[in-house]
Amino acid sequence: MTADVAAARSITLDELLSLPEEQRIRREMALVADLVDLPYYATTVPDVLELELDPVEHFCRLGWRSLRKPNQDFDVWWYWMTHLDPAEETVNPLVHYVLVGRDQGLSTKPTTTQARPAHRLDPDRPVRRACLVAGFDADGVIDPSAVELITELSGYGDVFYLFDGYLPPSELAKLADVTAGAWAIRHAAYDFGSYSKLATELVGWERLEEYDEVVFANDSCFLVRPLAEVFATMDARECDWWGLQATKGMVDSPGRPESQIDRPVPIERVRSEMLDEFELDPVYTFHLGSYFLAFRRPVLDSPDFRRLIGSVVQQRGKRLVVLKYEVGLTHLLVGRGFAFDTYMDKLYPFHPMFSEWYFSMLEQGFPLLKRFLIYRNHYDVPGLSRWRERVLEVAPAARVDQFEQTLLRTAPADELERSLSITAGDDGSVEAPETVRGSNYRRLNRQTPKRPDWWVFAVDRRTHRLPDNSRAIFEAVKDDPDVTKIILSRSRRIGLEGTNVVEESVLAPAGRDRLLQAGTVFVAANPRQTLSAPVLSKYQTLVMVREGLQLEKRGRALRRPVRPEGASALDDPMLLIHPVPPSTVTGLLAASDVDQLAALAVHWPASYEHVWRTGIPAHDFLLGEEDALPTDLRAQLASVRQQLDGRRLLLFSPTQRTSGTDLAPYEFSAGQIEALTGWCERNDFVLGVRESVADLERAYSAQLGDRALDLSHRRYPSLHAVLRASDAMLTDHSGTALDFACTGRPVVSFVHDMELARDRVLYDLDHFFPGPVCRTFEELEASFDVFGGAPTVPRAARVRQMLVDHTDGQNTARVLSRLAAHSEGGQA
Repeated sequence: MTADVAAARSITLDELLSLPEEQRIRREMALVADLVDLPYYATTVPDVLELELDPVEHFCRLGWRSLRKPNQDFDVWWYWMTHLDPAEETVNPLVHYVLVGRDQGLSTKPTTTQARPAHRLDPDRPVRRACLVAGFDADGVIDPSAVELITELSGYGDVFYLFDGYLPPSELAKLADVTAGAWAIRHAAYDFGSYSKLATELVGWERLEEYDEVVFANDSCFLVRPLAEVFATMDARECDWWGLQATKGMVDSPGRPESQIDRPVPIERVRSEMLDEFELDPVYTFHLGSYFLAFRRPVLDSPDFRRLIGSVVQQRGKRLVVLKYEVGLTHLLVGRGFAFDTYMDKLYPFHPMFSEWYFSMLEQGFPLLKRFLIYRNHYDVPGLSRWRERVLEVAPAARVDQFEQTLLRTAPADELERSLSITAGDDGSVEAPETVRGSNYRRLNRQTPKRPDWWVFAVDRRTHRLPDNSRAIFEAVKDDPDVTKIILSRSRRIGLEGTNVVEESVLAPAGRDRLLQAGTVFVAANPRQTLSAPVLSKYQTLVMVREGLQLEKRGRALRRPVRPEGASALDDPMLLIHPVPPSTVTGLLAASDVDQLAALAVHWPASYEHVWRTGIPAHDFLLGEEDALPTDLRAQLASVRQQLDGRRLLLFSPTQRTSGTDLAPYEFSAGQIEALTGWCERNDFVLGVRESVADLERAYSAQLGDRALDLSHRRYPSLHAVLRASDAMLTDHSGTALDFACTGRPVVSFVHDMELARDRVLYDLDHFFPGPVCRTFEELEASFDVFGGAPTVPRAARVRQMLVDHTDGQNTARVLSRLAAHSEGGQA
């Protein structure tokens, strides 16, 4: 042992954890240096060799958090979940072993994979079974296919359902007759988050002790055939836990040697001969599919099992969820000697649920069909355009029409289109559409002549909807026969009508070809990210239309420089000097001098001369003539007004907030909700809630319940249709309030966490918000009369005048004039 290592090991664990981060990592590197096996570690992290990284440093900074084994005898996750708190990332397991575990003789991997005698259900009475079902749907819908699966499960046990997100009561009511309990709570920890919350809180281990078997299931599958044969078969088998099928490998690792099983292997052989081999893999990947697992009393009573299920927390990515919980659970139970079994009596090559092997399992009675196989198609299975026929050939009663409707509603349109277009060549080779990217795109971009009469309208890459400002420009030219309008969509078809309108996926070959030839391109944010292509304003007119007036910081404006504690930029003059890259856009739309500065702060590296002060096109939807609105916006506006039934609308439009974080939602008391809604009732107002499109928690909708109208994006895709119907607005610090304030109608800000909000907004709200700014509910309550038309703060009119130069409903016309002038100037 060197002197450095001896000195490092003289520290206690508590002392180590109290050190500053960089000092702590250096000390940890000295502690574990002799335990990181370079050749072995390189098999788990190939970048270590390719990028010439220090393997010890990589392990101490990143490797252990992603469960990379430092050597063949130390399984990071096994040690972590066995001897530490699996929910915490405070201590590197290998460091803990060096300082604590080695002296205590703690195990670093399973000591055996030999199973104990298997459990046998009592054949003389019906099985008492509970089914914990995890649900999710991006649209906030309990789909008919999910109802069918849950109804089928309810015939074999008590079903308890948890939806990961907000659901209106009308959706949960669909399951009232087939569940013993149903909840909707946002936790963002995937299926295991629902299993955990159901087992530990909503149902509880105490109640689950009443059952012989507990099933974990999710709604990611279609029910192809009844489950009677599955339960009858498995009830007769002796085991401690079971699943429908086993997998060797992970979705993202098909090429790894340890994933290569080239033919089906009997499960009995896996149990008797192969489990010890799996322990030698650099990354343990053997597991039973967690979309359908069943556990019997030996497992359910295990403290280790309960501890792991109870420790589920959000992870940084889906891969860690799979490794820690799906794979980790299998590893734990195998390592603890619990006997498993599978309905499919073979281990099929790699990931059979997402490969051609699925159809072999289907022929043998497999009861489910993964949605991901049809539209995500990880491994380019050819011929899925015939998936309906192939299912019906072996399961004639399968409700493929219902499955297809679910796919058309939920599956990303671009992914589904690609998946169904994959074919097999005459020589057996797979032919799949390829998207031009990177250097190939740059080369073609230089070589491809541009067509000035081709205009591309790209959807927002986060919402996959056409931005409101792009929509306003589209509406102005939709019937112009001299302009070909190309809509580049992603997960949903936009379906707008007009003359010479074409819609393609932004990642499809046809979409790439259209993009390369287009003379003008409209995007709401970073062009390269929006289009997934290295576009350049050197070759095309790139117009950033933005989302609306800016209030919150985004992008570069939200970042803080990282400097040593106590240092400033003046301590290093070079920090003040950096090359500014050329602008990525031709034009950046803005509404005024003040808005121009805000746009530049957020959309770096656009510079002052690239700003077009035309006004915000979508403001025309808000300020222009109602008869000029597009048909769908008029329909949405009429629908909102029908709900209002002659009353006025107070729109509550907050920013996205997440419980358990710094930016948490305000928790209204029952009395405060009564005060707010009571004021509305007395003053002929209706309260409506429209949370961020990305907000799946929808905490305010959950708090207000039926005391407020649901004005969400799912019901009313058009923001401006809702704004036009609104008479007043309540927000925290959403930029939507600035857009709405252009109408002259009252807005109020209620920011209960003002000190945190200051770092997230571009302006000082107290001095630059066109309405009262409240920090407490009492201040908000004192401002209620503003909603009814009482005079607002004196600065309101001045702020509105500073925000927008034009309120004449002609912003889109000015954009078109600026485009024409730009084109006549002979520029790109």
